[in-house]
Amino acid sequence: MTLHLLSADHRTQGLDAVARLGAVSTHLGPDLVNAVPALRGALVLPTCNRLALLLDAPPSAPGRAERDAQHLAEAVADFLAERSGAPVVVRPGAEDPVDPDAALLTTWAGHDAHTELFATAAGLESMVVGEREIAGQLRRALRRATEEGTATADVVRAVEHASTTSRRVASETGLAGNGRSVVAVGLDLAERSLPPLASCRVLIVGTGAYAGATVTALRERGATDIEVYSRSDRAQAFVEGHRLRPVSEAELPGALELADLVVTCRGLGAPVLTRELVEPAARLRRPAGAALLDRREEPASRAVPAERPLVILDLALTRDVERSVGALPGVLLIDLPSVQRAVPEAEAQQVGRARAVVDEEVAVFERLLGGRRMDPVVRAMRGLVDDVVQIEVDRLPVQDGKVDADAAERALRHLAARIMHHPTVAARQAGETGRDEDYLASLGLLIGDDVAEALLEDLPLPPSHCPAKRTTPSGEPLAGAAGDASAAGPTTAATAAAPTAPTTVPEPGTPARATTEESDDRHED
Repeated sequence: MTLHLLSADHRTQGLDAVARLGAVSTHLGPDLVNAVPALRGALVLPTCNRLALLLDAPPSAPGRAERDAQHLAEAVADFLAERSGAPVVVRPGAEDPVDPDAALLTTWAGHDAHTELFATAAGLESMVVGEREIAGQLRRALRRATEEGTATADVVRAVEHASTTSRRVASETGLAGNGRSVVAVGLDLAERSLPPLASCRVLIVGTGAYAGATVTALRERGATDIEVYSRSDRAQAFVEGHRLRPVSEAELPGALELADLVVTCRGLGAPVLTRELVEPAARLRRPAGAALLDRREEPASRAVPAERPLVILDLALTRDVERSVGALPGVLLIDLPSVQRAVPEAEAQQVGRARAVVDEEVAVFERLLGGRRMDPVVRAMRGLVDDVVQIEVDRLPVQDGKVDADAAERALRHLAARIMHHPTVAARQAGETGRDEDYLASLGLLIGDDVAEALLEDLPLPPSHCPAKRTTPSGEPLAGAAGDASAAGPTTAATAAAPTAPTTVPEPGTPARATTEESDDRHED
């Protein structure tokens, strides 16, 4: 497999361009897999400042990897352009800013895609570096891809390892500390124009992941008077799970009039708070010098709000609040661009440590992938051995449900001889053709370095032909000797254990004959 990552995000373009693509993310994974023949699987990650696509495609033929990656990216871009009604540009690995109105897909493949995915999961590519919300969003994206049938085994492995990397970065660096998140930065901005949140009435619009994170952050800051409005099917469960007061469609205008802070995080593509809806609440802001209302004493009062503005924090990528609302007297609108401008810089030392963790985990993941590529070979080899074992089992004489010990011993020795036949013949042929050193080195891959090294110590081979016996004039093993853990590796236990005079061994399914001089005395049909 080859994993590809395509992303349109805050690093290369304006959030409005990202929002145009984010607005078409519903059912995007299955639709992409059906529309682009080269795809085997897809995961869609829409967040408040990015649309990322993790794609699983077949491996390329030698020399075609870059070309195939470009063709795949262009096919996806064409699909997104048709779906969003706006042009989409593909550029691999770009960092330079572009026209903020452009819809740009940055692309990575293979090792670069693994690194970008792991760094994204760790919050290193987020608007707020080190934020933890992205890790939960990635896990939810995987669940959605699994439910939609587009999460291949390789996509699952990559996301699970990326999540492991995210947890390690959080535990080994200070980036996740101090409440680093888009929600936290947005609330920091809102609190500048509000009294302590413990005395404020808060209205949340939406019931998604960001709404849950917002409730948690508000309560950590002392807020207790929290209402929620949503037309989603999840609304009732969200209200009960977070112990909030629900607001109905009819109650929404009144809730806006009483609110000190409104946080929106629906992001469904169309504003829910229009100028027409918010304007009556804005007109009720008190003139300077009026007494403040203690909402804790009269939470249900319809008295007019205090002179401070109605603060609206819009955390949705596709705006939940009409732009014109921000121009209303008595309203302070904080949107994602405002949050982006207020993001604090992360400590360079912590970021460097986090990226080192990402590199380490990518190396581990790619070693595991390399091992997975050999799974078909392992299964085939086990199948061959299972066939030979079954033949020997079928040959065993059984009397009264029991097998004679001598017969079992003969069968086991015969099985061992059959399994060792081909490695033994290959050893002799390697010696005859002058490839004995290649044979010794390559067989170490099969029997393991430790086993091979131990066996080679007792082999009566000339030092010039045995990597384990090569030494310097001072007696130290040469580089490449089996005693060197970084060397080309172990040699064969098969040569030491192999029968001394191999003869023809029947293929599976044919009557067995003695295979060695040693077996002539022990193996009987």
